[in-house]
Amino acid sequence: MDFRTKVDNQVYGVRATALLVKEGTILLVKQGNQYKTIGGAVKVSETSEEAVVREVKEELGISVKVTDLAFVVENRFTANGLNFHNIEFHYLVEPLGEVPMKMVEANCSYPCEWIAFDQLVNIDIRPSFLKTELPNWSGQIRHIINRNEN
Repeated sequence: MDFRTKVDNQVYGVRATALLVKEGTILLVKQGNQYKTIGGAVKVSETSEEAVVREVKEELGISVKVTDLAFVVENRFTANGLNFHNIEFHYLVEPLGEVPMKMVEANCSYPCEWIAFDQLVNIDIRPSFLKTELPNWSGQIRHIINRNEN
């Protein structure tokens, strides 16, 4: 069971995402015109670090080693008539195998692309804070508050 609850039209959840980074690029999943990180909901009784390892295994089929917690994000947005408030943990991870160029989730397959940090400003990436924060990350955990992003 995911660490998520819904009250009326408000959804509260905890998520963990993988930042697969190499040589000034990040691996992103392309869904339509948007780019997204690998990740998903933390399960009840699971740590966020365990969740990110599980999510990468489920979506890319490879194991990863977590190296750093880079960002803790309070992400508030509206989508499909619902108001979301997610607490998110964004981890830098190292792949322990060759990284596939497609992500599989719920019987759907999506292409993955390595995007250069300096090109992030030119794409629709979610979460959008990565456009500016990832290229300038200092090695210290950053707390980000996102409002009204879908």
